[in-house]
Amino acid sequence: MFSIFSLLSSPIGLAALALLVVCVVHAIRTGNIFPWIYVMVFLPGIGPLIYFFMVIVPELARGRAAQRLKRGAARAIDPNKDFRAAMREVEMVGSVDAKRALAEQLMQRGLFNEAVEVYESALTGQFASDPALLVGIARARFSAGDGEGAQAALDALQHADPKFVSEDAHLIYARALELQGKESEALDEYRRLVPYFAGEEARTRMAMLLDRLGRRDEARAVYDQVVKHLDGAPARYRKAQRQWGDIAKNAIRA
Repeated sequence: MFSIFSLLSSPIGLAALALLVVCVVHAIRTGNIFPWIYVMVFLPGIGPLIYFFMVIVPELARGRAAQRLKRGAARAIDPNKDFRAAMREVEMVGSVDAKRALAEQLMQRGLFNEAVEVYESALTGQFASDPALLVGIARARFSAGDGEGAQAALDALQHADPKFVSEDAHLIYARALELQGKESEALDEYRRLVPYFAGEEARTRMAMLLDRLGRRDEARAVYDQVVKHLDGAPARYRKAQRQWGDIAKNAIRA
């Protein structure tokens, strides 16, 4: 005959008891007491399993999958919904946050010059040295091909806040110098950036610059570092950094 004490006598019994408790609590909280409480009480071994797979698992799946599906469908049906909402927010409110959100929407659409204009309109008064805006406008200017403008924005940020540190901003700065043909300065920035940059992009870009400067042996050594870092890294990191690993491996084989 079934009893609580029989469940406590083995690991499997403890697991079954834990599942029973979880299912009963869930049934009470969600109002599924009847008829499920009878199923779990009169079928103590299999009842909680039935409840778990018929009620809890589909509920979890619906919650996550439905949200993903809803977001995906909304983007597919109306890909400009967020953009229009950001435009309306700027027109109606005109706040700095609204302008920053609109600028990001423009960036996502490759409208870099327009994004620069929106960022510039937000860089006024007390927000003239706002870090998020200055980094944003630097990214927009760089994406628009304006390396000098990107550098100027980040120089202004460093002047306003000498203690400000951002690996993303530092990467933009190094690339902005490179875009202007200031290879030596760019290389110095990459060397400062690589030790604390989370990922292989900075290291790979430094190797690419060394390659373009004809410093093949130095570039090869850096490419080797990229490959070694990835060879011993967790699968998730290797997947996230695959682009830079592929560049390094192809450069080594060339």
